[in-house]
Amino acid sequence: MHAVKHFYQMILAKPTAWEGHGNFAINLTEALKPKVTVDLGVDYGFSTFCFAVLGFGKVYGIDSFEGDEHAGRRSTYDHVMGLRENFRATLNMKNLYFIKGYFDDVAKRWEKKIDILHIDGLHTYDAVKNDYTTWLPFLNPDGVVLFHDTISFPHDVGKFFAELEGYKHNFEHSHGLGVWTQSEATFEKIQKLLS
Repeated sequence: MHAVKHFYQMILAKPTAWEGHGNFAINLTEALKPKVTVDLGVDYGFSTFCFAVLGFGKVYGIDSFEGDEHAGRRSTYDHVMGLRENFRATLNMKNLYFIKGYFDDVAKRWEKKIDILHIDGLHTYDAVKNDYTTWLPFLNPDGVVLFHDTISFPHDVGKFFAELEGYKHNFEHSHGLGVWTQSEATFEKIQKLLS
């Protein structure tokens, strides 16, 4: 528990729209024990580090580290790399890998099956749909897809999430986080976290 408290003190040095979902992400990794987690959209790294802090599997943060029209144009790469080195030294966080590139380009050479996929790139409807359809073939049948900003972008992220068939839950705080899976067994594990 001390490790998680220390982690939060360091990770919250930069503002994040994801702050309210940190505990859920940490608990989700503990419940599902993923072998591979992919975070599409790192920004300052809050979600990516939350997926990695307990040490389950390998966590890949993929980003151009250039920002975008919604997050703002900014380079976050040096900040994220500094945090990674700090967490490696203080929390022995060695399961975290960052890939600098565009989602579509990285997908062309991706080969690993994914247990947790977090989509948090450009928030237009078409961009979210493209990220989902591009990366879904890599998702394990019992895997989970998370969509950030379902509430902040109701006609884009929220609309696409609402159209999905399957088992799902939508958190309405911290700009919204849609949780989706095709697996009833996985969703039962998620429901235990919600209660």
